Amino acid sequence: MKSLLLSIILCLGSLGTALSQSRWMVGASAGVGFSKTPGSDTLANQFSTRNRLGGYGNLQLSYDLNRATSLLFGIGYLNAGYKINNDTMAFNTSINNGMNYFTGRLGMALRQQFGKSNYISEKFGFSFNYELGNSTLDTFNNQDAGTRFRIIQEQQRVWNALGFVGVAFGGNTEGGNRYEFHLTYYQPLNTTHGLRVQHSEFFSGEFPLTFKGGNLQIGINYYFNFGNFQKTEEYFYD
Repeated sequence: MKSLLLSIILCLGSLGTALSQSRWMVGASAGVGFSKTPGSDTLANQFSTRNRLGGYGNLQLSYDLNRATSLLFGIGYLNAGYKINNDTMAFNTSINNGMNYFTGRLGMALRQQFGKSNYISEKFGFSFNYELGNSTLDTFNNQDAGTRFRIIQEQQRVWNALGFVGVAFGGNTEGGNRYEFHLTYYQPLNTTHGLRVQHSEFFSGEFPLTFKGGNLQIGINYYFNFGNFQKTEEYFYD
């Protein structure tokens, strides 16, 4: 009888250990993002495009298909945009326009383990962005009194899709949670904005640019294992 009771206790303990490590994880991601308008042959000599600093934050789900592969789901917020500079101006040289997006993400992560709990991960998939505060035509004027530089923004689209690829360095905690430091680039699949840059006296000079919304993100992810949220009970036997 004692042997049977001991066997039952051991089985329950093994089952509890297995349940405590779920395939599902929930977490958050935050960091900074750099966006830039791609240069083109139409860019006037005195103009240049610069990196614009923004930020992002996401709520995320991860489902482990196996020890090396996970499905990724996420929703969040992204601040991106463009920055265009007139290098001949002494003051207020740039026009800096920010854009705010609600984002959704679907992807996959592949992990290669090294050490006891650390790994390198490659990520790829798609992101779908909904622009907040949409308008069809905006004009951005440099505030300097002597400016000969403005941007007319056209062809604004509410939805745009981006493919993403990235690399992360991370590890697993003793409790089964997961942390990552990542570098991810989001490549647009379509042009989201047409920009007409006007300059010179009476804005007589003009050249076109396009903005696709590409974004390089650097940040940290942290996932909590679903099994850690389960209620546990302990039984004691004399």
